[in-house]
Amino acid sequence: MKQNFHLRFDRDLSKAGSTILRDAVRHGFLSQHEAMIHDQQWTQFSIYVKESHEVDILEFVNKKLVRQYGEELCIQVYHRNLSQQQAVNLLQTVHLVMDLATNGGWRFVLADIVDRIVFPTHARITVPRSLDQIKFEAAMEDIRVRFSEQLAMLIKLVRYLGISLREAFFFDAQSAEKDARAEKIFYVSNGEDPYEHRVMNISNPKQMDILETISEIQNLQRGYPATLKAWRRWKQKSLPAAKELLLAHGLSINDCRAAYACELYEQLSGHQAPILGGKAPNELDLEARNQLAYELGYLRIWETDAHVGARAP
Repeated sequence: MKQNFHLRFDRDLSKAGSTILRDAVRHGFLSQHEAMIHDQQWTQFSIYVKESHEVDILEFVNKKLVRQYGEELCIQVYHRNLSQQQAVNLLQTVHLVMDLATNGGWRFVLADIVDRIVFPTHARITVPRSLDQIKFEAAMEDIRVRFSEQLAMLIKLVRYLGISLREAFFFDAQSAEKDARAEKIFYVSNGEDPYEHRVMNISNPKQMDILETISEIQNLQRGYPATLKAWRRWKQKSLPAAKELLLAHGLSINDCRAAYACELYEQLSGHQAPILGGKAPNELDLEARNQLAYELGYLRIWETDAHVGARAP
């Protein structure tokens, strides 16, 4: 259903915003100076939604679209192209114009806008222990002996391919091995939608070894492809004890992915990860983080801080 906009708001997005702001001045809601600033900032939003989402009239603007704009602003802040306050101001303008356009029906709280432009402070501050091959392989041997070879191989998939544990559970290593041999790539899915996957690159020989080994294991098991029911049962019954054993070795699933991320960051940037003392130039750092964010599962770029450490000041 179309939103109930007042007069003339089915026109060009930028012009509609200007009209709304002029009306707000005429009714005493804004000063001329405030309206001028908001008009400039609204124009930036209009350009973004037209270029990125092909939206050019006001009635098709919704809160999902504005959230996506907020994420784009967060990226620009992370890239240091905008200050946090500038991003907040730009997002505030959009909410203000939409609130005026809907006669108060949009409803927004300034504190919520500020929260959307604040990055979580979860940057990694310790070196991933899984980078120590001797320590990691000792833990895998312990898991293999106490639990199963399959469980050890799932964790190795996390460590050497960077996929999540859930993705490892649903991973079709036989297909991945064939793709890797033919094209040096493989596909990863989380088990929910077989048509949704991301393409991963083979970046070192160890990954081929892992694919070959787990492919043989899956071939013997006959149980693949795994089911959501089997995943839930395994997650509830087997995973807790495995996590405890990993912890006894000073490791964790997140630590394994962080170790993979640090290694990939170095391959991509030519510099060690920040948590290891690396200081890649700004452009190389951002390029590496963009690829990391994709390979780790469509993360936001600032979430790479939790794996490879925060960007240099």
